[in-house]
Amino acid sequence: MSLQEQTSRYSEVQRRKWLVRVLMVIAVGCVLVAKIYFTISLVDPWVGIYSILTSFVLLCILVLSYFKYKDPYLNAKNINITNGPLISIIVPAKNEEKNIRNCVQSCLNQTYRNKEIIVVNDGSTDSTGEILDEIRKENRTENFHILHLSKSVGKKKAVEAASEIARGEIYACMDSDCDMVHDGVEKAAKIFQNDRKLGALTCHGRVRDARRGNTMEKFQQVYIDISCRSIKAAESSYNSVTCCSGSLSFYRRVAIQDFIHEWANDRFLGIDFKFCTDRRMTAHILANRPKSDSSLDKKPHEHMPILQTGDDDIETMKKSLDPDAEISNHHITWNVEYSNSIKVNVGVPKTFGSLARQQIRWKKSFIRSLFATGGIFWKRPSFIALLYYIQTAMKLIRPYIVFYTIIILPLKGDFTSVLFWIAGLMFTGMIWAVEYRLRNPNDGLWLYRPPFTFINTFVYTWLLIYSAITIRNKSWR
Repeated sequence: MSLQEQTSRYSEVQRRKWLVRVLMVIAVGCVLVAKIYFTISLVDPWVGIYSILTSFVLLCILVLSYFKYKDPYLNAKNINITNGPLISIIVPAKNEEKNIRNCVQSCLNQTYRNKEIIVVNDGSTDSTGEILDEIRKENRTENFHILHLSKSVGKKKAVEAASEIARGEIYACMDSDCDMVHDGVEKAAKIFQNDRKLGALTCHGRVRDARRGNTMEKFQQVYIDISCRSIKAAESSYNSVTCCSGSLSFYRRVAIQDFIHEWANDRFLGIDFKFCTDRRMTAHILANRPKSDSSLDKKPHEHMPILQTGDDDIETMKKSLDPDAEISNHHITWNVEYSNSIKVNVGVPKTFGSLARQQIRWKKSFIRSLFATGGIFWKRPSFIALLYYIQTAMKLIRPYIVFYTIIILPLKGDFTSVLFWIAGLMFTGMIWAVEYRLRNPNDGLWLYRPPFTFINTFVYTWLLIYSAITIRNKSWR
């Protein structure tokens, strides 16, 4: 097949995909109108209104992610970054002996040259520390630093410890069970160079070896993919992503340096709050606070119990920090965006028990962030703010809707409303399944999306209540 024939075939496939997407939007719009009609004339008003909001949110996300979102890398890919900004890759790690080598190696293998790597061993009790020292011996470079903490201080304080010696204009924070594609940092550098108002950038996550994984991993793959490419893309179309993922996100130093200590030592209901990492940091940037005079002076807030740092002289490193003089000390409206071009492979729970514990941590983070993101999001563009508040309200009332529909309505003999609601769930799951298949044509995991919709509704919903009840429990795992 000639190049011209291949190009023609590719264009035809792309046109067909866009035709399917347009038909999906039309179908969701028609279902929305039908739900309004049935709510007025047939089904229970509570169920009907909730179902209407579900289709309205779905329609908005599809329209924004299809027709308004543009990957920021597309505008930046031709930028010359020969003298690009120094990027500090920060990796907090605790008991990750199975993943840490793969993670660190992905950092070392980045195509972008002007980088430094700081790995914080947060008091690991397995062989994580020994593996890090081995990697250090294998890679003798002045831009690779390891901080060994004598006791665990938690992920946020480990990041704070790294920030005290990081010299980069951009921070790249990555979880230690993840690994990024080889050109991820280079693409991020171009995006930040192209947009001086960009405060944070989150990336596209995908479950590592999901096709060969078990059922739990496959469920999480379809969930993460849709969360990134559809939901975060819709939010990014208004420069207002609500949560920069811990798997891999980039932050402009001047946008977060003032807040790292506050973030690392966050308290809620009178206790240290360990869970609110990613959402809480994103909320600081979304708040658009003015940069104080001290934001360029990175001073340690408290002593970190560092046992050793290889050949590094930490005090010298702290004194060598260069301020970022390119951004003036004024009130800045930071953009928070998502790039589909930067991929990160994510390690996920492999059992239902570990997945449930992860979801509980995330939902505790969501509850805590209601007081941060919810209090400032009205300052963002009005439409995306409205969409955020509707989705937040729906998450909070979903347990009641599920209980009311599955228990109360059958007792009343109203099976019509129950069937109406279940049909709506099936339709939503099918739409997301088609969306996944369009972007991953050779991936059979799209079949996992409809059943996951029911898992999300009938299982994850109740974890929100449990998370609220146990929110003072500080256990991380």
